[in-house]
Amino acid sequence: MRRLVILITGIALLVLVPTAGSASPPLAVDFVVPTSGTAGGASGGPFTATGPAVDAGLVCDTGQTIDVFGHAGGFQSGQLLTIQLVKRFTCDDGSGEFDVKLQVLINTNGDNFQWVVVNGTGAYERLRGTGQGIGLYPDTPADYDVLDLYSGKVHSD
Repeated sequence: MRRLVILITGIALLVLVPTAGSASPPLAVDFVVPTSGTAGGASGGPFTATGPAVDAGLVCDTGQTIDVFGHAGGFQSGQLLTIQLVKRFTCDDGSGEFDVKLQVLINTNGDNFQWVVVNGTGAYERLRGTGQGIGLYPDTPADYDVLDLYSGKVHSD
C-alpha cells in the first residue's frame, strides 16, 4: 500500500507541478532595422531577422517597426545623449508583434544600445530576450536615417 501511495504522489507531482523545462533554450537572433524618422514624430521602418531563433520559429523573419515610446536626456552628464525607446516589431506574416525596450547611448564613439523584449502578442506573447546593438549612419544619402543592428538571444517561456 505504501508503494502505491508513493507512486501516486510521484505521478501527481509530475502532472501538477509546472516544469521549468517548458521554456525554450535561448537562441541567437540578429535584426537589421533601417530606421527613418519624421520631425516630431515616431520613427520606424522595415526589419529583417536571421539566426537560429528565426529558424526555430521563435521570431518571424520580416516586418515593420514603429516607436511607441521615447524619452531623451543627457547632455549635462558629459554624454551627448541618452534615449529610452520602446519599439514595436509587427510581423509581416500576421503572427503577432513584440515590443523591445532600447537604452541608447549616443556619444562621440557613435550610437550603441542595449535591448530587451518587454511585451508581445500572438505567437510572441511569451517571447523573452535581450542583447545589444549599434546604429550606423549612412555616409551618403539613403532611404533611412540610421541602420540599427541588433544582436542577442531570445526564448519563449
